[in-house]
Amino acid sequence: MREILVVILIALSSLSFANMASPYRDGTKVANAFTSSEIDILKERINVTLNKESATANYVVEYFIRTDKDGKQIPLLFYAMEYKGDFKVWVDGKEVSVQKIPDDYTGKTFEGFSKSFNNKDIDKAEVSIKWRDNSSIIYKLWDLKYFEVDLSKGEHTIKVEYTANVWENRSKWVKEYGYRYSLSPARNWKSFGTLEITVDARGIGEELKTNLGKQESGKQDSAVWKFDKLPGDYFEITYVPKISSMADFLIGIEPFGLAAIIGLFLWIIHLFLTWRYRRGNPEKRFSWVMILGSLVVPAIVLFYYVYSFDIIDSAIGVHASRYHGYNFLVVFIYPVLMPVYLIVMWVLDRMMKKRVEKLTNI
Repeated sequence: MREILVVILIALSSLSFANMASPYRDGTKVANAFTSSEIDILKERINVTLNKESATANYVVEYFIRTDKDGKQIPLLFYAMEYKGDFKVWVDGKEVSVQKIPDDYTGKTFEGFSKSFNNKDIDKAEVSIKWRDNSSIIYKLWDLKYFEVDLSKGEHTIKVEYTANVWENRSKWVKEYGYRYSLSPARNWKSFGTLEITVDARGIGEELKTNLGKQESGKQDSAVWKFDKLPGDYFEITYVPKISSMADFLIGIEPFGLAAIIGLFLWIIHLFLTWRYRRGNPEKRFSWVMILGSLVVPAIVLFYYVYSFDIIDSAIGVHASRYHGYNFLVVFIYPVLMPVYLIVMWVLDRMMKKRVEKLTNI
């Protein structure tokens, strides 16, 4: 019976999860700047400070650039969405206005960015940005933010600051929180100097993971990485909150284990009551205790299986993913499970009846 239940549960849960939406809840999406062909990026410095209480991260990104010409120009374009508060930009320490590209601008205004575009027709220009492995999202030129500034020929510093909202991965029992920053636009830069990334996680108090490899310096909660080439198409910082030992224990047992424990307990009680009834009524052809229990026990086990997800989520607390598919559909196993359980109990009841009759005749 246990093997049959396992097969049915696996098949049904696979069907349920197949119909679920993505386990990801995207947070802030910000990418490296797209640069004009007249701009060299000498160095990029990214500082990230995490805040657990507000579920945000403060980003300060500095570009050390060199321009080949004087005058008013558009040196960088940005893709930035779902950030908290303002997206601020300073050029040589002076704040500049960042806004959406005006409708009356034409593609010719951005011909200097053509290496970043996927379409030769600048008026239909698109840019590709990566947030995950093997997955690019195409955005229109008009989805980007721009600013115009008067620059003298030579070196300048452009600083960007914003507050990012957290990403959530709900594919497991406990949410995995993270922040992502796309580096992929840098593949189309005229030049790439060096990249320095600093992550300050002292406001988190959890073990962090990144896709940046071993840090250059610092501790795990305040680490620095340095690169002379792109480390990848994006970088991410993730952490999974600590949970109680009880929650860990329940996750290890899983809903099937909890349902199996309850099922075993109920089966033992059912056996005892069936034996007691049969011992007092050996002449009865059918045992109402056996029949009623065979109807009730499978139903309780299946409903408890569904309820056990809430039990585990409650033990985890606020960090529970609560992403379990349509687990309530398991109740539709009842028409299969109940007859199997009834047959098993009917056989056991027959054996008890014969045993009692034999003892009575001695």
